Amino acid sequence: MERGIVRLATLLIVVLFGVAPANAQAPAPPKANQCAVSPDLIAGDPTLPGLAKRFHDRQPVVIVAIGGASTAGVAAGGAANAYPQRLQEALARRHPGVSITVINKAIPRQTTRDMIARFSTDVLAAKPNLVMWETGTVDAVRAVEVDEFVTALDEGITKLRAGGAAVMLVNMQYNPGLASVIDFGPYLDALSRVADLDDVYLFDRYQIMRYWNDTGRFDMLDVPSGKQTALAEAVYRCLGETMAGAIDRAAR
Repeated sequence: MERGIVRLATLLIVVLFGVAPANAQAPAPPKANQCAVSPDLIAGDPTLPGLAKRFHDRQPVVIVAIGGASTAGVAAGGAANAYPQRLQEALARRHPGVSITVINKAIPRQTTRDMIARFSTDVLAAKPNLVMWETGTVDAVRAVEVDEFVTALDEGITKLRAGGAAVMLVNMQYNPGLASVIDFGPYLDALSRVADLDDVYLFDRYQIMRYWNDTGRFDMLDVPSGKQTALAEAVYRCLGETMAGAIDRAAR
């Protein structure tokens, strides 16, 4: 049963973007407005005052991204093309003179509980100012009880905050072809609810990617095999740019 679940999780990655070769080249920075989204998809609250002060005082900023296959950049050939790397590049352009480090601690096929078990060694040991926690996909694939998912999210947020880090949750990727395969709805709702109750910023990746698909910016349904790598790179690049804008908006 477990092997079947793992195969399904791997299939979701392939269906979404395809799997890129390991030597995929890093794309150039996006052009103006290439990654634009509807303003209502970027949250205005909660804010990140601690990060705002560090940017203002030109103090070093450390961000740890923890998550699964998409955070690892599997579809784009690895961490060099993943959205955490694109986030670091985008923030560096926005804040010249500030030392900004984004550490990628993604491991594919982990549940929320699995990731929490790594917080002490893989996340908090780096003394991050901000933790970007991408989670929920594997919980949905494995049909983890939603109440257990919520409990784990609460415990994880508490642990990160106790370690001195601000938290930004990142929800699932969107692909119109997956609707009949897995029901992300209850887990998306749970992430939104926990973010509201715990006063945590939720980066709504699911709706942002849905917006890009619905407006024709990226076609995520019928992607020729020869163009899947380029699509993954472009989406991750835009996610990094959009995340940088969201962080700047919250760090005001």
